[in-house]
Amino acid sequence: MPYGKQRGKAQAPRTGRAGLTKKKTKKSNGKRLAREDWVLAAKEILISEGVRGLSLRRLATSLNMTTGGFYWLFENFDELLDDLRKHWESENSKAFDENFDCSELNSKERYIGYLRILFNTSLFDPSYDNAVRDWARSSPETAKNVRRVDARRIAQLKSMYEDFGYGEGASLVKAESAYYHQVGYFTVGVSENLESRLSKIPYYAEFIQPGIIPKDTPIEELKKLLIIGA
Repeated sequence: MPYGKQRGKAQAPRTGRAGLTKKKTKKSNGKRLAREDWVLAAKEILISEGVRGLSLRRLATSLNMTTGGFYWLFENFDELLDDLRKHWESENSKAFDENFDCSELNSKERYIGYLRILFNTSLFDPSYDNAVRDWARSSPETAKNVRRVDARRIAQLKSMYEDFGYGEGASLVKAESAYYHQVGYFTVGVSENLESRLSKIPYYAEFIQPGIIPKDTPIEELKKLLIIGA
């Protein structure tokens, strides 16, 4: 809400979003926070506690801020939730987009790049995906974001299959099968060590394109191929 006018002084600025997207609020320790800081804090609560754990008071407490600091940057809590949806849609798919949109990569290189992303949580965070999918069950707006992301990722895999030489129908079925398998893998929360997971990759790859990763590839070679920094 705008503050009231004071006689002889200019009207104080209005709080909220209008014209304030680059404004920052200050914590008690002097550090200034931007909208992204609130969104990232909301992301962590969403992942650890689910959407039911998200509230303005909970969020402000996690940042050592007052609720007034929030309203200096956002019109309302729904606006933050909208930013959180957009953040997930952009940031948790950015690596996939860059990999599949790179015209310099052939189909095999795009597939290897895809696997590297799945093994690197700094590029793709499965827990963030799971939290947003759970949120989508009770939020029609979030469900729209999820459907849009799913459609884009499936289309990327479908294009890769077509580049491998499969027809449109076969490419779509293979893309959907591969994608829904991967979503299910992370949703179920399969517990296995890195070596066990890597040992299965040549067999998954056989489903993608026979011979793309030989079945007798040693684990250490798979680590060098797929684990960034290994």
